[in-house]
Amino acid sequence: MTLRNAVDQILVATFQDNWHQTATFRDQTLTPAGLATLDKAIQRAGQNAPRDQVVATLTFDFWSNLFRPEYGGLWRTHVNRAFPYLQHGEGRHEIQILVKAINTFRNRVAHHEPVLDLNINDIYAKIIQLTELRCPETAAWMKHHSTVGSIVRTRPRRDGTMANSLATKLDKSFVSTSIDTTLLELIEKADERHQAIVCLKANGSPIAAFTSIDVTRFIAARAKELDGMIALPDHKVSDLLADFDLTNRWAAMDDSTPLGIAVKELQKPRIQILVGVNGASGKVTGAIIRAHRRY
Repeated sequence: MTLRNAVDQILVATFQDNWHQTATFRDQTLTPAGLATLDKAIQRAGQNAPRDQVVATLTFDFWSNLFRPEYGGLWRTHVNRAFPYLQHGEGRHEIQILVKAINTFRNRVAHHEPVLDLNINDIYAKIIQLTELRCPETAAWMKHHSTVGSIVRTRPRRDGTMANSLATKLDKSFVSTSIDTTLLELIEKADERHQAIVCLKANGSPIAAFTSIDVTRFIAARAKELDGMIALPDHKVSDLLADFDLTNRWAAMDDSTPLGIAVKELQKPRIQILVGVNGASGKVTGAIIRAHRRY
């Protein structure tokens, strides 16, 4: 739709609102194959149908073919109007490379042909890139709502096992602690490389998860109450958990869970840490901090 609207905008500006009926466009611009495709669309939409109905009926082939070299004259002065985010020196040729690959993929899907031999990530990246050249906001919306990434990540291997599970992305160097650990002891363990902190029960299962930033917030809040004087050995993790409601800021998940499902959990608005646990023992096997984007 983004490509279609971009081309339609240029055709309206160049050949007027009824460009599909304008002789200059039909006879002097379109190739015989393009004209045949246009006439089929007009026939399907109705001979006197308005332009928007004809536009909706035209195939993706029609729009993508308009970027072939034979239409170079059409885009010589218009390509940057249709795709305002093209880099200096880029033009019709770069758009054609993108739409040709996308159209090939689209045709294989539409004809129920196998696409397992294609690089789906590359095709998806081209779709996003083409959309960004027209409208970055639309591309951002697409990326936010797209499920392509999670589906690709959870595709099965040929042996029937899952390609990626949560366990493959977990940071195993998290800081383990208990409710009786003092803040002084905790600070000595946590650093830039060990920011995920998981409070454990005696059996190794998680009670809560937080980050070094949460510890800093707690210390700052207590110091303010005590006029800047705070003795770290006198404060424990249990005090932090009592003061801060971390319930909805972390989640525990079986580390054999497909990565795509785990990512969806981590992308929930308030979740900051995802803790992986062994399904059999319930013990923590690692953690992912949302801000690190390790997934």
